Amino acid sequence: MELYVVREYDILEVNGEVETYISTIGIGIKNTRTNIIYPSPITNFIKSMYRNKGKSLSSQRNSAYAVTRFLNYITRQISEENNDFIDLKNIGLCGLGLIHGSQYISFLSLKVNAGSLSTNYVNDQMQYLIKFYYWLKIQGIIHDDFKIEYKSIKRGNFERIVEVNPFDNFELGTILTGRDERVLNKLSDFGSNRYNLTIKFINIARNVAPEIVLGICFQFFGGVRRSEVVNLTRQSIINHGDGLILHIRDNQKLLFPNVKNTSDIQVKTPRNQTLLMNDLMLNIYKEHLSRLDGFKRKNNNSNVLFASEHTGLPITGKQYHSKFMKVKKALLNTLSTEENINDYLLLAETSWSTHIGRGIFTNFLLDLGLNPTQIAIARGDRNINSALAYVDEKTAIENMKVAINNIREAYEKRESIINSETLKKWREVENGYF
Repeated sequence: MELYVVREYDILEVNGEVETYISTIGIGIKNTRTNIIYPSPITNFIKSMYRNKGKSLSSQRNSAYAVTRFLNYITRQISEENNDFIDLKNIGLCGLGLIHGSQYISFLSLKVNAGSLSTNYVNDQMQYLIKFYYWLKIQGIIHDDFKIEYKSIKRGNFERIVEVNPFDNFELGTILTGRDERVLNKLSDFGSNRYNLTIKFINIARNVAPEIVLGICFQFFGGVRRSEVVNLTRQSIINHGDGLILHIRDNQKLLFPNVKNTSDIQVKTPRNQTLLMNDLMLNIYKEHLSRLDGFKRKNNNSNVLFASEHTGLPITGKQYHSKFMKVKKALLNTLSTEENINDYLLLAETSWSTHIGRGIFTNFLLDLGLNPTQIAIARGDRNINSALAYVDEKTAIENMKVAINNIREAYEKRESIINSETLKKWREVENGYF
């Protein structure tokens, strides 16, 4: 087995005729069987980002230890055959993605919740990790699809430029320390009145954006992501008993052969997704198919499920988002007209978009009594971290230990299953609210 280690050593600097030995920090790879340490090219990260910028030996050392802890975490995940990490055994760091850093940050954050680490420590480790990922991306070592972005932070008269955190992303499901403060700024659910607001939102969408209202139903009652919705075809919807199952797959070549920027139409998790069926969604499904039949003269592609009323062409993720935001604006106007102050303030003073459907779906499942393991499987999550963000954090670590194998098995089978008893339970709930 090999482990990454931090070592301090001296290098010779020559300035004219003056030769000076200075101490510096490097990263090595230790063979635990022979105890031989080999130099690692990752030392170039410390050299270029810290040593060459005149940073102190202490700064170099702290960053090196942060990186080696992360790399050794990856090594452990590979040895434990974590499905998200196993490919790195052959690919190496070139295959590193945001999901790996996200899981590491979540792992540390859960330790904060358990009282074994401090919030400041985890935030410091995350900052080093962000710099490391930026360096890997800029060097062309990794190719994960995230943007190199910077923002300005002002404190009094002092201003500095820092990296935008690529791990602070709802779709990644990263558990961050201080999560409660973040919820106030970015909404992930409609709150205690979610049933009434969901129906109101959907009915408004029937008038404001009829092309995507079925997709909104899939998001709110199935936790489907925006990019997954626009990849659905007519053939993706399978009648199963009293309900529907979505075969979520990457259909970019079929639907969007000429789209160059594919960042908003990529399927993150191919799977078969069970829906929380109700009469409202079934009626909208029938309306949607009838509307599509009227598009045939505009588009001969019989695969298209979500098409523009004007062109008949498949709706892209960007177009879907634009239509969704029109529905959001109309909802806020309605709540204001109705003088529904509490709901209006909740939805108007926070940031939310299409991904809120995934949070609402999660809370529907919580209301039905599902545990974090069942929720993670029903959402099609690769790991339990995303589901844990909605439940009691005190039980998070134990739930994670129990859930890993079950979630991995469901993910490999591409099944997002909601058991039949729960679906019966939902029928009782929706009959009372819808």
